[in-house]
Amino acid sequence: MKSSILFLLLFVVTSSAMAQSDSASMAKMVKESGIDPTKVQSRGSYSFIISDPSGSSISIFNKLSFNLGINRWSFSGKYELTSRYTNNAEGVFSTGSGDLKFSALNAFFVKGKHALAASAELTFPLGKPGYGIQYFALMPALTYSFTINPSLIFAVQPQYLFNLVKGDNYPQLSILTTRIFIAKFTKSGYFFVFEPRPIYNFTTNQFDLILAPIIGKALGKGFNLVCFAEFPTTKRFWDQTGPLYQAGISKSF
Repeated sequence: MKSSILFLLLFVVTSSAMAQSDSASMAKMVKESGIDPTKVQSRGSYSFIISDPSGSSISIFNKLSFNLGINRWSFSGKYELTSRYTNNAEGVFSTGSGDLKFSALNAFFVKGKHALAASAELTFPLGKPGYGIQYFALMPALTYSFTINPSLIFAVQPQYLFNLVKGDNYPQLSILTTRIFIAKFTKSGYFFVFEPRPIYNFTTNQFDLILAPIIGKALGKGFNLVCFAEFPTTKRFWDQTGPLYQAGISKSF
């Protein structure tokens, strides 16, 4: 009888320790993935992006970014180098530098399963015409994250992009994008994200919707491999931007 009780106690203690270890490991993987912006982490990343709009041109983006996390603050810089291939008789690539972006984020509320973060991204239009948005722009955003359980997260992030320089020579920029996603993480290191992204352009009074599936894999030692796609759901937006495919690798510190 005593042996059975001791065995049962040992089983309960061992199971509890394993559950805590699994939970800590899952929390580490979620944080290092970069999926949830309310979980601040220092990381560097490189992404290779292909955009295939209707017509004769294909754009290839090389995107570099670095994120510095300090307590609940996050500071990041992003830079893009763009190559555009025109599928015509010449069939040539042209390359140009894109915009330079800086952002700051503060996860000002983190309690239990709930978290809130406010951020702002500043775009410097350093790219030559056709290789950036050509706006000196600001994009404030607010992110709400709900951890359903250690391996399942729901989040919503409304963000508003507008140009800081006004005038007749500067076209208007006023776009509201709402990023909504649910992310599932597995013990084997994979994570799967589905993101519907409604977009409303106040300047043109046009509504668009992008569907973005994401698949990632934690490689260990802070490395993550991420692949995702973006599919416009309206014909006008599909013809304008086409589907977008991205593969990247990041390293958390």
